[in-house]
Amino acid sequence: MSDPMMPDFLKLALYMLIVFYSNVVQALTGFAGVMLSIPPLILLYGPDTAKGVINILSWLICLLIAWQNRQYTQWKQVRHIVLYMFAGMMLGIFLYRHIDASFLVPFYGLIIVCVALKNLFLKPQDRPLPEWIYTLVLFGAGIIHGMFVSGGALLVIYLAAKFKDKYLFRANVASVWCIVNLLLIGADFQKGIYTAQFFKMTALGLIPLALALWTGNKIHRRINQTAFRRVTYILLLAAGSSILL
Repeated sequence: MSDPMMPDFLKLALYMLIVFYSNVVQALTGFAGVMLSIPPLILLYGPDTAKGVINILSWLICLLIAWQNRQYTQWKQVRHIVLYMFAGMMLGIFLYRHIDASFLVPFYGLIIVCVALKNLFLKPQDRPLPEWIYTLVLFGAGIIHGMFVSGGALLVIYLAAKFKDKYLFRANVASVWCIVNLLLIGADFQKGIYTAQFFKMTALGLIPLALALWTGNKIHRRINQTAFRRVTYILLLAAGSSILL
């Protein structure tokens, strides 16, 4: 539920600040903007408006990142990812409608925390895991995304293993979200979320979004590869911990 006691100008200022800082991270890494922005915006405006606006703004910034870095996009890999994620999402949507799958959430968070801690504090292995494990990770990302709209952390685990270069990682994760988020936008449209307030907030959000893209790009060019990977796994750790709490 949104807070009716907060003045509108303060809510708007907080909204624009949240859009800015979350999308600086999104522009820097290609992910995590939704994870950072959805919780506080739900408190300000309620779940439907918050999710609808953030889905659109996230799609826009991912589209811009993908276009700016299109020379790094490996479309064969993107098609492979989207295929397995879509298959998993269809199963996840079915499961969400027919079973109480809330027991999966702590297990999902624990996997993310363990992977993040391993990559932060242990030396990475030179030998890659078997390909079938990576396929299961992608399929699992789709299932979780179809059920809880939060499968991005598993997708990042896959992409971080496949793309060691920061430019490749960001370009490909942004390209995947451009495609996958179209399903969420279509679902929001069917729910009737696109109201006058939605369009007003989306238009106002374009200002901090543009500033965030510029800021995130500058940081991305200056940050070294090691620091970029640490930021990626710290964000994963934050995502997994928030699920467990």
